Amino acid sequence: MNVHYTGRQQSVTSLVRKQVETRLNKLKKIFGPRTSPEAHVILEQERHLHCVEITVNLRDHAIVGAAQANNLRQSVDDALDHLEKQALRQKARWRVKNRHARPMATRSIRTLAERADQAA
Repeated sequence: MNVHYTGRQQSVTSLVRKQVETRLNKLKKIFGPRTSPEAHVILEQERHLHCVEITVNLRDHAIVGAAQANNLRQSVDDALDHLEKQALRQKARWRVKNRHARPMATRSIRTLAERADQAA
């Protein structure tokens, strides 16, 4: 996974890089080996708040996780949690979209009878 870092009023430390890359590898496992996502991590500091925005581009759309906290490590964790929830939701959508209904000949008679009762 290609990860690009941008630090605004803040330097990107190796500890932050390691934290982000380990969690992004987990996301890569969720999406599977056929995808090659790219990530852009933006770290900002506004007075006492640390703002983190992580954008992952995959297939034809982007998933964005953003968070703010007093602690940099906490804001990175929150952004990655938000990103992981979106990834799991997106993966579930792909799974449901690809399913197909079975042909009528393979459906059981009991299921057909139940549907007829519900329609009546």
